[in-house]
Amino acid sequence: MAGPRDYQVEGLVIRLADVGERDRVVTLFTRDEGKLTFIARGARRPGSSLGPCVQMLTRGRFQCVKRRALHLITQAAVVDSYSSLRANLWSTSCGLYLAELVDAATVEGSSNRTLYDLMVEALELANLTGGNDVLLRFFELRLLQCAGFCPSLRQCVSCGVELRPVENALSATLGGVLCPDCRRACSDARPLSVDALKVLRFWLANSLETSCRARLGPELATELEEHVHRFIACVIQRDLKSRAWLSRLRSEALLTGSNEAPTIAQQPGIE
Repeated sequence: MAGPRDYQVEGLVIRLADVGERDRVVTLFTRDEGKLTFIARGARRPGSSLGPCVQMLTRGRFQCVKRRALHLITQAAVVDSYSSLRANLWSTSCGLYLAELVDAATVEGSSNRTLYDLMVEALELANLTGGNDVLLRFFELRLLQCAGFCPSLRQCVSCGVELRPVENALSATLGGVLCPDCRRACSDARPLSVDALKVLRFWLANSLETSCRARLGPELATELEEHVHRFIACVIQRDLKSRAWLSRLRSEALLTGSNEAPTIAQQPGIE
């Protein structure tokens, strides 16, 4: 029988650091306890049973022992390794970006089951269909929501007036949309098109699977990326290496995609 020092967690590996010649420091984003950091003794040793379980983006169940220092992972079993995602450079890079984003946006020991479920859902969909810009933007927006920084998209954050279907503006420092009359008073307000506002509302009202059925046109995708990243930057206040890598992949044309799907703003039911 497990003693009081022994416990089990389910989680995703979101960060790794090698220690010495055989050990590995493992950061898990767990289902029930939030972000936790452990030491996995001998995980880098050839033939180690822990090795495959403590790879980046692996979801597993981990048997742990409490210690005064970092808690110890003693046994583990893989729940999902997302093998199809790992076989594609772009999809792998998207997964690593999600992991770094969650790591940057969370603190040790603070439970967030909604964010955990969102990350599992995003990795499962990327594993099935590949990563894409809609999946990344949806995840970023919902992460902001989980962290309590969701943009206000219905009323002007300055005067409170109901937003009209005209070009408004979005301010990361004020936390939402400004009407045309109030935008001049905010230095970081950026133009927000009618279609972009529709898409942001659509993502907050629908599931990831529904949102990913359509693709964005290039101009709309760029506008949404710039808006959401301004909010992300205000929250995490640091540069993410994985985001820079995604930009490099895109600029080097290593990603190919289909332009057959219409933009989300053209889909019925988006208001």
